Parts: sequence; C-alpha cells; structure tokens
Amino acid sequence: MAETGADPRSDRPPCPVRPASSELADLGFERRPMVRWLDPHQLVDTAVRVLVAGVFSSYADNRELQALVPGEVFDRREGPELWLDYVADLGDGWNSTYTVAGLLAAEELKLEWDGESYATERGRILVMGGDQVYPVPKRIEYENRLLGPYRSALPCAPDPAPELFAIPGSHDWYDGLVNFTSIFCRSRWIGGWRTQQRRSYFALQLPAGWWLWGIDIQFGAYIDEAQLEYFAGVARDRIQPGDRIVLCMAKEVESGRSDAETHSDRDVDHLDREVIQPSGARLVVYLKSGKHHYARYEEEDGPRQHVTAGGGGAFLHPTHGLPERMRMPGEQEHRCYRRAATYPSAKTSKGLRKRIWLLAPYNLPLAGLFGLLQVVLAFMLALHLDDRHLDLGLGDLRRALWESPTAFFLITTMLVLLAGMVRFAHDASGLTRFLLGLVHSALQLASVAAVMMVASRLSSAVGLRGVWSLVTFLVLVGLLGGIGGTVGMSGYLYVTNCLGFHGNEGYAPLHHMDLKHFLRLHIDADGELTIYPIGVDHVGRHWELRPDDPPEAPWFAAVPPIEPHLIEKPIRIDADRPR
Repeated sequence: MAETGADPRSDRPPCPVRPASSELADLGFERRPMVRWLDPHQLVDTAVRVLVAGVFSSYADNRELQALVPGEVFDRREGPELWLDYVADLGDGWNSTYTVAGLLAAEELKLEWDGESYATERGRILVMGGDQVYPVPKRIEYENRLLGPYRSALPCAPDPAPELFAIPGSHDWYDGLVNFTSIFCRSRWIGGWRTQQRRSYFALQLPAGWWLWGIDIQFGAYIDEAQLEYFAGVARDRIQPGDRIVLCMAKEVESGRSDAETHSDRDVDHLDREVIQPSGARLVVYLKSGKHHYARYEEEDGPRQHVTAGGGGAFLHPTHGLPERMRMPGEQEHRCYRRAATYPSAKTSKGLRKRIWLLAPYNLPLAGLFGLLQVVLAFMLALHLDDRHLDLGLGDLRRALWESPTAFFLITTMLVLLAGMVRFAHDASGLTRFLLGLVHSALQLASVAAVMMVASRLSSAVGLRGVWSLVTFLVLVGLLGGIGGTVGMSGYLYVTNCLGFHGNEGYAPLHHMDLKHFLRLHIDADGELTIYPIGVDHVGRHWELRPDDPPEAPWFAAVPPIEPHLIEKPIRIDADRPR
C-alpha cells in the first residue's frame, strides 16, 4: 500500500483575478438561493435520480472501479501538533454555504466559553463529511453551490496550503459518483485547498497515534469488499496498538438495496470488530453527517463520542425529538450513550416549528400546482357546464362525481392518494402509519371540497353570469386551492411533528439558512485531541464585494460581520476517556 507524504506544490495555480462585479461573467458561478425542496420540478427531478441511482447501485458499484487505483495512506504526522476542520452537508444556498466557507478559510478564529478564550487556527486539513451538493450532483450544481463559494472564500493560500479530503453522501451518489470522483479524486485545487485522494474513502495518519478514516457507505451501511480490504491493509501494516481512530461516515440511508444487503454484516460494526479491534487500535470518535444539526452523544462508561455535525449549509433539522439516551445503530456491544449537547437547543428547534404554517409563501410553486390540479378537477367534474358551478353543496359535489365520465379515474386517484399518504408517513409503522396516511388524505379531500364550495359562493355573490361567472369561479378555485392545499399539508406536518414524526419533511421546506456549524479538531503536543464545535446563529445576508483586497483575501465580506461562537465547551479526549 502506497504512502503519501507532503505533496509537491509545483502545480499550484496562480491566484485568480479578483472579480470586478458580482455578475456571473466575473464570478464564474451563480450565487444560488436555498434549495426549494417542494418545488414540483425539483421533486420530480430528484425522485427520478434517486430511482435511477438506486437501480444502478444494485448492479454497478463505482467503489469497485476505484479499487483499480492503488490505495494510499496519507501520512500527516510531521510536526508535534495539527489542526483539522470538519464540515458536512454543505453545498446548498450561497448565504449559508459561503458563511461557513469564510469561517473555515479564516487563518484564526478567537472564541470564548464561560469567560475562557480559545484561539483556533485554520485546519491544515479540511474534511468534507458527505453531501457536498444539493439537490442533485450535476456539475453545474457543484460549481454554483460548492466550488464557487469555497473558491471565493479562499482564492489561494500561501505554503503550506491546506489539503481537502471528502467522503460522499447519498446526494453525491445520485449520478453514480461520477462528478464527485472528477472533483475530489483528481488532485485538483478548490481555491486554496488541494485535493489529494484517489478513491471515495481514505485513511489519514495524524500525530500522536491518531488516525482519521473516511469511509464510503454509499446509500446504506454497506461497505464493499475492496474498501474493507483497503482498511484491513492499513490496520495490518500501519496501525500500532493503542492508536486511536476518528471515523467519518455519511448518513445511513436505504435506497435501492434489499434489507438483507443494506443491513449486511459488512457494516460499520464489522469494520470495528473485525478490522480495528484486532489491530489493537480503538475507535474513539464517530463523526457523522446526514442530519443538519449538531448532536453529541458520549458513552456513559467509556471514551467514545458520537457526533452528528451536518451544519455546513443545508436546511436545518430539528433537535427537540432527540432521545436523552440511546444505543447507536450497528454497535453489537452493549454501549449506552447519553445526549451531551445539541445545536440548536431543543427550545429553539421547537420554536421554529410554527414556521410550518408558512408553507405556502415558502413554496409558491407547490401552491401553484395544488391550485392548478383543483382547476383541472373542476373541469373533470363538469362544473363548467350549465352553470353547475353556482351554489355548490356537498350533495352537488357527490352527484357531480358519480355523473362524471371520469368517475372511475377520480375514485382510483383517491385510492392512490391514500396509498401515497401512507407511504409518505414513513416515520411511523403499522396501524399508526395507516392512520396518519388516512388523516392526511382526508385533510386534502376536505380541502378540495371546501375550496369548491367557497369559490362557488363567492362567484355567485359577485352577481356575474355566463362565461365571466365561470372565469371568476375557476380563478377562485385556483387561488383558494393553492392556499388550501398547502395549509392542509401544513396542518398535517405541524400536528405530526408535535407527535414526533416528519422532522425532515416538516423542516426541509422551510429552507432555514441560519444556525450553521462546523468542527475544528486539534491534536496538541501531548497527544490530546480537542474538538471545538463552532456555531453561527445568523449567516450573512448582505455581502460587500472586495475587488481591491489582496489576492488571497475572500472576495466578499459580510455586512455586518459574522459572529461565530462555541456551541459547547471544547471536548478534550486523551488516551483513556474524555474529560
């Protein structure tokens, strides 16, 4: 297995010319807003890519092709200490992504906790922990949502330039890892950061017996044989008894694989039990992405830390439903963990829930689709004929349904709606899931009936007759249908979130850009690892272009300046256990 030391810098590109304006032609990329997850076009595009990726991953695995490239171990032990940064779930809207990128690029961040000051340095290594781009891994999305913001934050850097390593998340896998491989596995520069890896997984040898392993679990918990062989070789040839490992992994999501394969014995626990433990090393810290919040769980009777840190730029996930104690999925041994810290706090997270009622203004294309569907339904019910749209009641709607030539299609659609709503309630199971789907379907159908009757009453009150009365009715159906459909969904999501369900679906449509974070890790001369969780309550929204600053300075500055802070007291981990 090849060993890679400090890389030669002879191929370093010159510092780019600073842009004279914020236009696309000068920047080379577009500053994109947060992803609108309930935009109908976006939903269809993402759904198709998820389906294709799931089918593709069942028959072809890019990780097997990567095995043709020699495996490398990256030796970064020079010097008595080392700073390292970790960020995940990052390539989303400009404001949030660039805010975090700017903090990562700063040479120093001075932070305080409980009256004590901490001076932290920019990481010599930056690790991106999964989902480097949203919503799909098109090259243009990588450029606009990741590469552009990070190049702007650190256009170039003096020697020794920081290095960048990345593991893919599920969104990076939606094209079979094609663009991820091109961007991160070809020894290229991303602004002042230099990529080094040749595979989608890697092992970094750090000072004082510390290691950082980045694993690629694709869409589930499955680790391919070539990857297991690579880490087994690292453990056999390089690991010393007493070494400590920080393990980075993306979220565990099932997509396209059978349960037997997704939950096979080739998982993270297998890696620990069969590869790490026999080498005499200890897995001390798990760094996980996938959930867009900060949550740290510490082992009650041991040194292990489970840290979820997906605050690099994507929408916010709630924290108020996280359990106080838990066992981590995949761990065979009896280890109990207690919740040590979350960001945002449970109170703040719960307070954001009321924004679910603003679903319509946050997602206007979805409201437009709901309205259009109800207008089409009015025509299918023949309400445009013989002034049938006037003075509608429930009895009139029932008769219109049964008399409609599309009655069979409409009834079938209702059944499909029920099945879809049951499928949508994936956080629940069994009878609870069916009841949630039934209630949601009933809300939507009740919304349709209410919209039709209210629009009928209002159009009748206007006093118009003939074609203008019909036009008024259809316009009102479209407007009220858009509002009613999204309000019905808001009500369902709000109530079910209060019951502990739909944290993702309830918060993703809000595309909340604030409350972001990343981790800064420091190995000191005594061999102690310190983790600094750094948060920012409010990301930048107003940016000042700085065309006359030095070549290595960020292209944009926030007005007012960003104010980072420690989420909790730095976590110190020595040879035995955290203190």
